[in-house]
Amino acid sequence: MDIPLKASLSISFSTQKEAEEKLAELNQLNSEKIPDGIALIAEPLIEKTDITSFLSCKNISYLSCSGDNAEDGSVLDFDWVLDLRRQCILRDIPFYFTSTGANFRMRGRDFHISEKFRESQAAKANVHYFPVSKALNPPTFQEDDDLPESGEMPLSSVVLDENFGSMSDKDSCSGDMNEDGSISIPGINYKIEIEPEDRYIDELFVRISHSKFRSSFHLREQEKNYYLSHGEDVIRQHAFDFISERLAPAEPGNDGKQTPMKGHPVFIAQHATACCCRGCLHKWHHVPEHRPLTEGEQQYIVKILMSWIKNEMK
Repeated sequence: MDIPLKASLSISFSTQKEAEEKLAELNQLNSEKIPDGIALIAEPLIEKTDITSFLSCKNISYLSCSGDNAEDGSVLDFDWVLDLRRQCILRDIPFYFTSTGANFRMRGRDFHISEKFRESQAAKANVHYFPVSKALNPPTFQEDDDLPESGEMPLSSVVLDENFGSMSDKDSCSGDMNEDGSISIPGINYKIEIEPEDRYIDELFVRISHSKFRSSFHLREQEKNYYLSHGEDVIRQHAFDFISERLAPAEPGNDGKQTPMKGHPVFIAQHATACCCRGCLHKWHHVPEHRPLTEGEQQYIVKILMSWIKNEMK
């Protein structure tokens, strides 16, 4: 599946040494000459690679990662994929795992994967990452009616189908530069909804439903009555106040215990949606700790809280 993505420059690497050599001048590049940003492509990734020191460049659009498609090629260890993903999360950089390659290792077990299933198995790993902080201003991608809806990606924890080795088919897994300067990366669902916030919130609520702890929170009669007596606008303003005072600072006071478990509909919503402390915000929403929340992030969190409350009021 070829999905065009706008980017003015792509930099590919496979090893630690190659990454260091090619990314050394990343911060010196003229941003005016790369208005659509830089695509970092770890393809094929053949060893664990640490590029943390290079990811501070503000013009990186995303990083994609894939294995070696040669039948006798190198083995891609899933731990290397997760480590690159972790590095991207720390810098709010979108990350996409596009293909397992022919030889794939997961939890110490080696698999040989037929071409037909390399992209789908990578998708099943469910490790694509798109930062909340970028959801308010998502990149604009070329429309493609054949793309699957983003909600089709599984939301369960990492699981790969082990019965994939018997079939074979021809399906390209290489990235190509198109004539218009865009980059085609197969196997990635880059289609962004017109309202990406709502898509993210819908997926968040699905994930929350699988958490026994998060799904145990509900508004009681007293919180519902409070909402009805004060009105939506007042509750929303309370939410803004709570977030800006108790969650937005880089080092909130009493972090981890700053949100009461009862007494206000917003407090209940914060626990239900994992917006109660910076640790939960990082774990569930991938918002980095130890830095202030941006105004956009605060607005986004309030929208999540109000969506949950209104669902409870129904």
